[in-house]
Amino acid sequence: MDPEAAVRVEPWVRPFTLGDCLRTLITLAVILPGLVLALLTLLVGGTRRLAFNRATEFWGRAGLRAAGVELRIEGGEFLDTRPAVFVINHQSGIDPILVCALLKRDFVGVAKAELRRNILLGPAFAAAGTIFLDRAKGDSAKKNLLAAVDILEEGYGVAIAPEGTRSAESRVGAFKAGAFRLAGEVKIPIVPIVIHDAGQILPRGGFIMRSGRVHVSVLPPVETSGWAAGDARLQASRFERLFESVLQDARSPDRS
Repeated sequence: MDPEAAVRVEPWVRPFTLGDCLRTLITLAVILPGLVLALLTLLVGGTRRLAFNRATEFWGRAGLRAAGVELRIEGGEFLDTRPAVFVINHQSGIDPILVCALLKRDFVGVAKAELRRNILLGPAFAAAGTIFLDRAKGDSAKKNLLAAVDILEEGYGVAIAPEGTRSAESRVGAFKAGAFRLAGEVKIPIVPIVIHDAGQILPRGGFIMRSGRVHVSVLPPVETSGWAAGDARLQASRFERLFESVLQDARSPDRS
């Protein structure tokens, strides 16, 4: 039986092949050697940060290769910005690999608490220092998000998908205010990362990765030093429109 038959998969996603199934298994298998690499780094006296960096660099590089994904990046020079809050639209289950491949080192991700309980991804995300948020427990989520303040003040990056869940097709879901409240509080720049095409690699509701090309638009850092304390929701709406505009422009047949 088709493992994706019981869920809705968008009609613009091509049917998967046996090769796609094999690539999916190999991509998941990449998690273990990344964890081993991090552990070995700690055992030989490396710092926890160095262990994180080696694991995330490995997962990004090896994960893309295993999945058969080619990244095309516009504005890649902005990915080295540190400290920064990297705001990313969430199209696909392959987004964590894309984030590792894009940012490579010196960052921490923010993910929903359900992922911590995943038997495969949970240990890997935890090993990489991921901050887990339980959005059903507002006070707990705010407290955990405050942990990102220390990370930013230490000079590192924080990667957040403000939609909180995967969006349908290539549209943008409603942006929550947490990422923008965080950046405004610490007065750290926001770097928007607009991901195109990832839904064709691993569609919402799907389990099998397809090989293909993913385009990424990295926009110039946006300064937050002039933001007022109550600007977070306003800025969330502003960035939501910005992402939608970039995605809409990419979908336009007139785009050269």
